[in-house]
Amino acid sequence: MKFIKIFLLLFVVLNGNAKEPATSSIKVLHPLDKVRFSGENCTLVIETDPKRVDKIVITLDNNDTYAVEVMSNKKTYCKTIKLHTAQDKVSITCYKDSKLIETTKKDFYFLSELFEGIDEDSVEEYKSEYFHTKENEDKCKSCHDMTSNIPKNNKPFEDVTETTCYSCHQGMLKTKNTHAPVSNWLCTECHNGKPGEYNMDDGGASKYLAPDPIAETCGNCHDDVDTWQASKYGHGAVNDGRCERCHNPHGSDNEFFLRKPIWELCVTCHAEKADGKHVISSIGFGQTTTGGHPTKNRKDPARPGRDLTCTSCHNPHGSRGTMLLRMKGSLPFSVCSRCHKK
Repeated sequence: MKFIKIFLLLFVVLNGNAKEPATSSIKVLHPLDKVRFSGENCTLVIETDPKRVDKIVITLDNNDTYAVEVMSNKKTYCKTIKLHTAQDKVSITCYKDSKLIETTKKDFYFLSELFEGIDEDSVEEYKSEYFHTKENEDKCKSCHDMTSNIPKNNKPFEDVTETTCYSCHQGMLKTKNTHAPVSNWLCTECHNGKPGEYNMDDGGASKYLAPDPIAETCGNCHDDVDTWQASKYGHGAVNDGRCERCHNPHGSDNEFFLRKPIWELCVTCHAEKADGKHVISSIGFGQTTTGGHPTKNRKDPARPGRDLTCTSCHNPHGSRGTMLLRMKGSLPFSVCSRCHKK
């Protein structure tokens, strides 16, 4: 009995002197780990203790770095970073008086339609995650207006900085070419919360979901969509209604909001055409010819002011001519007369 009392006394003393486990100085509220993205923008929502932290540094595995200055009266911060294609290892580090306090790591995946060589088995472990759920919005609504971004009388906003989406998504304006609905912040024209055939399983996951395929939505402004899809010879992405495979619907540094410069975009899927000789080889003597018909690095004689590229001869949306050629009549080689006048 005496031994038991001594044991209990030691237990109380030892546990009374034990230190409580240290709390984390930083917490990433969104996204979670192992998240898959269909776009290059990722907005991190980070919570920290301003008494213990005065700076947050976000670093990607390609050495892209973003800094966030911590304010004494604010605990939660949003920062949009740009992901690179495929796996992204992200480190979020907090400092106090230039001293490293803590680091947390996240593993994301930007699954681009234009990236080849993906290990599909490894991608399966990454799941989609949407921010605009009630739980997430409740964390942010004390500072941000989370109501639908609908302008009065469905007209463009006079001052886009006053829109509900601007404060978090203003980085979308930092492209050379910006899509009109984005520059006018008519976000809900496309992000209507409705799923499509290819994201039906995500229905209800976000009130700002955009349907996939998106072509029907695009057709509300772009009348040519129906015409292209009815072409005698169609392009796969157009026929499937997946305009966003080639175009970034928010904006791009490339013309026509393309995800890559035209030639690079085309040879991403049509790699066999990348040698620049496919016009010559297609008529039977490419194997014995040095050089060949150029497909880039030339000016386009048929379109003054533009460069020669795949779309000089092919219509990427659809054509009445075989192989999507911009031909007149029934003979494929009639396309040559666009540049080679008699």
